[in-house]
Order: sequence, then structure tokens, then C-alpha cells
Amino acid sequence: MKRPISIILWTFALTLIVVILYTVYKFKTNPESSTLGIPFGFIVLSGLVLFIESIFFSILFYKHLASTWIILLPVFLFTSIIPIYFGYNSYSNKPVEIPKAGPLPVSIEKYNEDSRMIIDNYLQTDIDSNKINIYQDTIQTAFIDTIFYSLDKTKFFAIITSVANNNGKVKYCANYRVGQLVMSNWQLWAPKGNIWINCFQSIDNFKYELRQYYYKKYSINKSSDKPEIWNDNYIFNYESFATK
Repeated sequence: MKRPISIILWTFALTLIVVILYTVYKFKTNPESSTLGIPFGFIVLSGLVLFIESIFFSILFYKHLASTWIILLPVFLFTSIIPIYFGYNSYSNKPVEIPKAGPLPVSIEKYNEDSRMIIDNYLQTDIDSNKINIYQDTIQTAFIDTIFYSLDKTKFFAIITSVANNNGKVKYCANYRVGQLVMSNWQLWAPKGNIWINCFQSIDNFKYELRQYYYKKYSINKSSDKPEIWNDNYIFNYESFATK
């Protein structure tokens, strides 16, 4: 076996052994790691190292590519999935510009009235008599983060902030109500899908992450060229009325 091929194969094998030992060490020192995360971490780490090594050996042994390409090319092509994945993930997670808040489309009195109606509905529907929700969190308080009204004011999308206490830890959780104007009255319901139900450690993080999530996916009143949120049938779906 030619020397370059031998060096390449031994290096690849040693890389896999080192990554396996490192993965086992991380699992032993952090036994709470998910069983799914361990093999995924091993694949990502080994793939990234092998990808870099395949490029390095291609440069180092460029005079021997006629004999080494049969090893280096398949490794390069197979492991190139890893940097492509990270590149795509980095691009897709690139923050979007959040439009500055404009004037309220309704009067402040109407906004406050709708806010009280939404919160009352949430507390009556999602919280039991002991102020505990379905996730077994104790809700300390709930308030409106914001209400987005459609341009024709016939629909709204409301983000609710519920301040929860779980085992002594305070967190800020997202809940939702959407509304459709029917005969001068709001019909309220919880969205069926395409929403992000999550909890955050701070109110600032809550506001930032949720706005990033929705403005990346949707246009809200012509804020971008993305699909308008008002046309999403999973969010605005009459089959899941919270109340009538």
C-alpha cells in the first residue's frame, strides 16, 4: 500500500476512534443527555473533522491524487453534507428586520377592551380553578403581548404572555388567540397549528424570539413578500373554536 493512502486511512480511523471516545466521555459526564443527541453529535463531529481532513490531504498529497482520489473524493462528498447543513441552518436562522410599531389600527379603548376579552377567554379555557395549565405550570398572571389586526380589521392574531412558575422557576410562556369578526362580534379560538408554543427565561427574549419566528414565516399586513399570516388555514381555522 502506498504511503499516502496508508497515512490517510490511519488518520481517518484514528479520527473515528477519538470521536467515539470523546462522545462516550461526554455521555458519561452528562448522563442526562438525550439518547438521540449522542449519536447525532457523533455524526456531526466526525463528519466535520473528516471533511476538513479530506481537504487537507487533497492539498498535502496533490501529487498523488491519481491514487488517493478514490478515498478522498467519497469522504469529501459524503461529509460535505455537514457544512452544507450548517450553512443552510445559519442562513435560515439569520435574523429578519422587525418592522417598527406603527399607530394602533383601533382606538386605545378598543384595544384594551379586546385585550381583556382575550385574557378572560384564555383564563377560562386554558387554566383550571387552581391556576394550573395543561403543562402543570402555575400561572401567576397573564397579559397581552400584542394584538395584530388585519388591515380590514376583520381578523386578529393575539400573542398572550403567561407568567408561569414551575418548581420555583419563573418563565414567560407564549399562548395565542385568534379572532374573526362575525356580525360585529369577535369569534375566538386557539390556532390549530403553525404557531410556536414555548417558554422563555426573560420577557425581552420572549418578545424578540416570537417576533423573529413569525416575521420569518409570514408577512403581517404587507410587511414583506412572504405569505400573509391571515391566509394561513392552520392558524385561522374555525374547527377549533375556543368559544362562540
